[in-house]
Amino acid sequence: MPSDRSRPQMRIAKISAHVAPTSGYKYDVFLSFRGPDTRRTVADVLYESLVDAGISVYRDTEELTVGESIGPELVHAINDSRIHMPIFSEGYASSSWCLQELAHMVKCRSESAGHEIVPLFYGVSPSDVRLRTGSYSEALLKHERRYGEETVREWKEALREVADLSGWDARDAGLGKLIKALVQELLIKLKKRQKVLPDHLVGIDDRVRDVMQMLDCGSKDIRFVVVHGMGGIGKTTLAKAVFNEIFPLFDCCSFLSDIRDNDIAMLQKRLLSDILKRYPDFHDADGGVNILRERLRNKNVLIVLDNVYKIEQLMELTGNGDWLGPGSRIIVTTRNLGLLAREVLGQQDDFPFLPKNYYAYEMTGMNPWHALQLFSKHAFGETLPPDDLETISSEIVATTGGNPLALEGLGSFLRGKSLKIWAETLERATKVPHRRVQENFRISYEALSFEEKQIFLDIACFFNGIESTAAAYVWKDLGLFPESGLAALMKWSLLKIDHHGRLQMHDLIRDLGREIVREENYLNAGSQSRLWDSNECLRILREPIDYQRMSTVESLRLQFPEVQTLSSQEFAALPKLRSLHVDAVKFTGDYKNVFRELRWLCWDRCPADFDATNFFPSNLVVLKISYSELGDDWPGWHQITKSSKLKVLKLEECSRLTRLPFLSALSSLERLIVQNCQSLVELDESIGKLVQLNYLEIDGCKSLRELPEEVACLKALKELIIRGTVLGPVGSYLPPHSVICSL
Repeated sequence: MPSDRSRPQMRIAKISAHVAPTSGYKYDVFLSFRGPDTRRTVADVLYESLVDAGISVYRDTEELTVGESIGPELVHAINDSRIHMPIFSEGYASSSWCLQELAHMVKCRSESAGHEIVPLFYGVSPSDVRLRTGSYSEALLKHERRYGEETVREWKEALREVADLSGWDARDAGLGKLIKALVQELLIKLKKRQKVLPDHLVGIDDRVRDVMQMLDCGSKDIRFVVVHGMGGIGKTTLAKAVFNEIFPLFDCCSFLSDIRDNDIAMLQKRLLSDILKRYPDFHDADGGVNILRERLRNKNVLIVLDNVYKIEQLMELTGNGDWLGPGSRIIVTTRNLGLLAREVLGQQDDFPFLPKNYYAYEMTGMNPWHALQLFSKHAFGETLPPDDLETISSEIVATTGGNPLALEGLGSFLRGKSLKIWAETLERATKVPHRRVQENFRISYEALSFEEKQIFLDIACFFNGIESTAAAYVWKDLGLFPESGLAALMKWSLLKIDHHGRLQMHDLIRDLGREIVREENYLNAGSQSRLWDSNECLRILREPIDYQRMSTVESLRLQFPEVQTLSSQEFAALPKLRSLHVDAVKFTGDYKNVFRELRWLCWDRCPADFDATNFFPSNLVVLKISYSELGDDWPGWHQITKSSKLKVLKLEECSRLTRLPFLSALSSLERLIVQNCQSLVELDESIGKLVQLNYLEIDGCKSLRELPEEVACLKALKELIIRGTVLGPVGSYLPPHSVICSL
């Protein structure tokens, strides 16, 4: 038997399962190497560097079952990898296993244009691999005696073919520099850092060129470019296109999408995570500023801050530029350049360099020709409209002001419609010149069914940015048919769901939804169905209760900087309340006849003292508690978890939780998500009683070391996600149909 591989009972492969691969393949890169030569040197360093860069890698370890030919698992792994990377070392050709892998790589490359081979020569030259010199020729002679001329001829051809490809030679540079350059090349090939752009891009090339001239990436100064314009005009798309062009030029990069309403400390953590490739530990924005100032000073970085709303966001994420290394570039998108002009450019005494280093680029509407092309692609699937609809198409396009989002929405709405609908749409759009963009989307809104409209308004006022799965449980319980409803919203370009499954509604469309709610009763907010302004919500709650005229409010958001106490009597006048998001709120009083219709409760910064009684909303479907110092003995657990309908429980940054002893009461629970609960040391064995649980996620719970064996009782479990913790083996007692998504 061959002696180049060891013979344990188990076959083990190191797979970077926590990294998402390039679309269409299970893995981005397949590493082929001979362990004794490279396992503890170049192979290990390269593997870790690739994973840190977000590249999904399949790497064989040395613990492989010996056989005459590579097994089906390896064959599948090679087939399912976008790029094959053999590391040619001194002993590579002595391994029949490596040669079989290489031959199969060459076969894949010849049969599919999608596969690519990128060789790395480590301690040998391409001439050695071509069998002209060195140990490779000797190794092949030995193999010929054992495997026969035909097999070895195939291996020789594979070696020669790969040696002739463009590759990397470790003799040309230091190992650290070489691997850094290699990783950068693979990122470009795999488009791993590239932002996803819309399918129908029109007229953006000139804009990209203009912004890149402002950035002047060859200079060593630190430069900010502010892209400003109205909502839906294409600022984010332009920033993504520029980012895709220039990110390989920088040591590190980060694209912070839609930061408008996000907490500064969380944005700082996202930025540092992108730059440092690990999640930083600090508690507030001041701590984040200190780490950013310290860690970014010597780095040449590219940062995109998308949808900046306040000057504090800019200052606490990038400072005044002196935090960053020479040559760094910051791209900012915002609706209102006036905000930056007044608070940044105007304060020359405090920031004397800013007028020189800040460049403003105004994102205006598309010109009529490009606008017509974009509209036509959505309305007809063609670059231009048919002759009989050219005139009316041009007239409709003229009402949009060249706004890409409006063009996309109108084109999608009119696709396949009769000429009568086209004429009616034009007439209506022409009559609202001052609000034409928003009104254009109202046309799509009015095409929705009653249930679809309710989902639309819920997202616009309450669920924007929320995971679609959790929100769907609420809509399903209310009989609103979420699956078809969300599909309809996406069809009419009113909604997108990002790759994390979060609901994403553009600000322009969100504002339309909120305006529709205001129109329910401009004079009395208490008669509107949804309220999102905390001050307005508090005023409604504290108005004298008129039991003859109860409020129609269905959704309420109450967020305060300091803890506010709210009594059951203040909520008594809201019998239709079904969605409630509170931050720093303490409930008091008897809630026996309150919250009867409540389906969704999101409770941030929940106080540890709990004085409420009968606090168990009987129809509660989704419960989220976060950023709270609640222990296992918090009295609220045994009240709030009594709902027999609870389907989703998410606990995030509950710093004193250690066991979750209240799980046994949640007989209907289907999704359990526990994130960054640092004191959690074990899951209570009562988790085995959650017979309907199909999704379990544990993320960032560093003290957790094992799962209870009762997890085996979870027969409905389909998906288990574990990140940011070190667990012992779990596969042996998982239910047979469950899937471990991340380890």
